[in-house]
Amino acid sequence: MFQRFFDEGLAQASFLVGCSRTRQAVVVDPRRDISIYAAAAEQAGASLVAAIETHVHADFVSGARALAESGVRVLAGPGANLAFANHEVRDGEQLAVGDVTLTFLHTPGHTPEHVCVLITAPGEPVRLLTGDLLFVGGVGRPDLLGEAQTLRLAHDLFDSLRRVTALDERTEVHPGHGAGSLCGAGIGKEPSSTIGRERAQNAMLQYDDRDRFVHAVLADVPPTPPYFARMKRLNAAGAPPVDFARKLPALRPAAAAALAADGALILDLRAASTFLAGHPYGALNFGYGSKIGYWAGWVLPPDAPLIILADEPAHAQEAAVQLLRVGLDRVEGTIAGGFEAWVGAGLPAAEIATMSPAELRQAVERGTPMQVVDVRTRAEWNAAHIDGALNIPVGEIPDRADELPDVVPVVTICEGGYRSSLAASLLAHEGVPHVVNATGGMAAYRALGEVTT
Repeated sequence: MFQRFFDEGLAQASFLVGCSRTRQAVVVDPRRDISIYAAAAEQAGASLVAAIETHVHADFVSGARALAESGVRVLAGPGANLAFANHEVRDGEQLAVGDVTLTFLHTPGHTPEHVCVLITAPGEPVRLLTGDLLFVGGVGRPDLLGEAQTLRLAHDLFDSLRRVTALDERTEVHPGHGAGSLCGAGIGKEPSSTIGRERAQNAMLQYDDRDRFVHAVLADVPPTPPYFARMKRLNAAGAPPVDFARKLPALRPAAAAALAADGALILDLRAASTFLAGHPYGALNFGYGSKIGYWAGWVLPPDAPLIILADEPAHAQEAAVQLLRVGLDRVEGTIAGGFEAWVGAGLPAAEIATMSPAELRQAVERGTPMQVVDVRTRAEWNAAHIDGALNIPVGEIPDRADELPDVVPVVTICEGGYRSSLAASLLAHEGVPHVVNATGGMAAYRALGEVTT
């Protein structure tokens, strides 16, 4: 019994492992909405007997405490220091689940308490759940616990990687994250690999010299969302259970406006083009899709009340689930009737000006007074950007809005349009007076000709 659960938005994987004979199962790295594991176990006629945390997670809210409170035994790595009932395993300790044997390998590097889980069962391939140590094409980052521990963890990472890559080359590698995760650099899209393939193809495993490896891994760490530190604290303490089945209350527009006046934030899930043409005054644009929680974790205050505006009630419900997965629990409800009802109630609305790629190119060539703000990542910026543009990744916009001029238009641009619309809404919310969004992004701008590289 081996099943992978993948959250596309956070690029996070969890696993259900069990014995088909004894109908016992364990879940590894559970996310907060734990009902999915109970449902999968029930469908297989099995019961959950344990939950394993490969480490204290930084990018999502764990469901370990909720499972512990339901009577499931929680196991974590040495020194995890979880504040709820758990057992800290020793290096080499084994857990028998019927005919399946799980062996814990203490593999510090991403974090001090990190463990990998080696799974063996008769007639099955040997599998290694690598958590955030080893990814397809990448390795875990060692810098999330602060500068004082980063160098030691980078050295530990080198040793732990050498240990697991000494396993049989046929051993399957099943990491805790896929492409898009910020827990490591260069992560591939494939859900799994083998030790032999990673030895041959993973660039970070080609270093035999410890110092060269440490230099390389520290030179290629992704940006760190500010909510990561909060997630660490929340998961160590144990996140309080929440009701993922709760139906969002439908708020009358006037009631939503009153909450917004008291500090609630309106999250508008409509497409960027629709949002820019008109939206509730002060609303933020998180276009509907799998990345709502990902970006909300970056830019929203953790305790702010949230109100959702969506074209479809199902979109609002899905957004609420994504928000809960990153610890944004204060979702007050959804605006009944959407933006049409908001306008019909005579409530304040706003729009954000747009600029086509051709208009932006002409403005750049003419030297029109403006400040282009490229909200892509540093790596995207370094590859190619508009001459004179300022790079502020979208996750940094709330903290750096005061760097921008208030006497010329501020033009936001990203790669395709999603991030720039979010950034424009954040800047408008922060009071930047002349915000313009460049439609089509750098992809459309590049199609018009060369840009600075």
